[in-house]
Amino acid sequence: MLFGRHCGQVSGFGGDMLMKNKRYRLALLGLLLLIAGLAGTVAIAQAPAHLVVNTAFLNVRSGPGAGYAILTVVPGGTTLPVIARNENMTWYQVQSPAGDGYVNSNYTVRRGDFSGIPWDSPVNLPSGLTTAAAAVAPGDAHVVVNTAFLNVRQGPGVGHPVVAVVPGGTVLPVLEISLDGHWYMVETAAGNGWLRHMYTITRGNYDDVTQTGISPHIHSVSDSAILGRAPHLVVNTAYLNIRSGPGVGNGIILTVPGGSRLLVTGGAGNGNWYEIETNSGPGWVNASYTAARGDFSRVPSASSRLNGATPRAITNIARLHIRSGPGRSYSSMTIVPAGSVLEITGMSSDGIWYQVNGDFGTGWLHGSFVVTRGNVGVMGMTG
Repeated sequence: MLFGRHCGQVSGFGGDMLMKNKRYRLALLGLLLLIAGLAGTVAIAQAPAHLVVNTAFLNVRSGPGAGYAILTVVPGGTTLPVIARNENMTWYQVQSPAGDGYVNSNYTVRRGDFSGIPWDSPVNLPSGLTTAAAAVAPGDAHVVVNTAFLNVRQGPGVGHPVVAVVPGGTVLPVLEISLDGHWYMVETAAGNGWLRHMYTITRGNYDDVTQTGISPHIHSVSDSAILGRAPHLVVNTAYLNIRSGPGVGNGIILTVPGGSRLLVTGGAGNGNWYEIETNSGPGWVNASYTAARGDFSRVPSASSRLNGATPRAITNIARLHIRSGPGRSYSSMTIVPAGSVLEITGMSSDGIWYQVNGDFGTGWLHGSFVVTRGNVGVMGMTG
């Protein structure tokens, strides 16, 4: 019995020791894992700032903007060490195989520690930094530059050369709007130029700002016609294109501002496109950007005027010269607005100029600035 008690005590003591050793090993293992995890976290946090290209190919440019020259193109997955970043972090200066350049961060994934990356200052500015020409009255149409730096170009498009660069926050008066509404002509201390309005905030009253391609000759529905429930459309967007046919594949002949009331003369039969009347002739609009008013129950299907065989030209530029002969050297007889519909009576020997009839009599216009309708192929050479 004595031996048994002693044996039992020894056995119990050994079990306690084994349990304690197991707990110690588990605690030690947990501590080691925690230390390893912390070490890994520190290592990740201290990794140098870099971008990983997250698209098939990415342009590396000479400056922080799509208007700057492309230095090289890098494939997806490329790691680019970061040197600097612009104020809104849309463009980063990086090291590339072609040297230092800039990439759009929207097509990359950030990795590493960016806390020590400096803010970029303007570099490689094409024509120097400029500002507004003068103070702008609060009520006048103007834009506030809403990006770190914005290119001002010679014309309304990225294909035009950069004439100046303005910094973020610059307030610029708006002088004109492009036909598509994407570009604004502004006045800067370096002269007038065009900028992309998506990188700005619009302010002030734009009622008196002209838009390239907008004709003042819009047939607006009269109040008496509205009282008589004449079918008409009210433009429900900032600007709406009037096209030469029922579909976006047809040329733009006019652009009208929001609020314009347009008399409906026909429909395409699908309820999406309507033929409307302007002082320059018929055109088509997408009803999705309008509010329908009046009685549409008797609106006829597509008008035969756009389907007839009579050769005609529809001007698709804001103002077009009608000349006394087939060439720029001939005197200008008159100027017709966008959307003017003119009967074609002849063609120059080179096929570039059309002879047309109108209120002005008989004259010539350049074919590059019109949309032709009808059977133009039967025209004889008259000049």
